[in-house]
Amino acid sequence: MSMQNAGMDIEFQVIKVLSDYFSVGRPKIQRGSRLVEDLYVDSMSLVELVMALNEAFETELPAAEVANWRTVADIINVVQGSRSA
Repeated sequence: MSMQNAGMDIEFQVIKVLSDYFSVGRPKIQRGSRLVEDLYVDSMSLVELVMALNEAFETELPAAEVANWRTVADIINVVQGSRSA
């Protein structure tokens, strides 16, 4: 699998986890979707989302980077970084 395909696969999986977790329909979740303003993520939801992503990707996302998440793209970038490490 090429790196581009791997990136698209991670993006798809991240969006799937988000759509499974939140009541927002999958088509409404885009790379540029803002977590708080568009998806209504609060601090408790964020903790649960991180746990779901850790489980889905079998990784441990760094808390320092999670604190900087503002958009879906931020999540995708951190997950991709944790997968290539």
